[in-house]
Amino acid sequence: MENKKLSQQELQQIKDIQTKNQAVLSELGQIELIKLELKARRQNAEQFVKELEQQQKTLAEYLESIYGKGSINPETGEFTAL
Repeated sequence: MENKKLSQQELQQIKDIQTKNQAVLSELGQIELIKLELKARRQNAEQFVKELEQQQKTLAEYLESIYGKGSINPETGEFTAL
């Protein structure tokens, strides 16, 4: 069997495909890293929401113990009893 040599153009096409393949693999890796970062950010945001809900509940209980049941207009500070 005789060895045959590829043309420069054929070799360049192979190298171009290999380069593009590496770029795609790198991009997919970057996407996975971003997904991990987003997951951590989402978990932090969810924890923050829980903390805010707890703060809101604690404040509502405190205000209710002082003013009774009702509603508060946060812009005017007025309390309306129920």
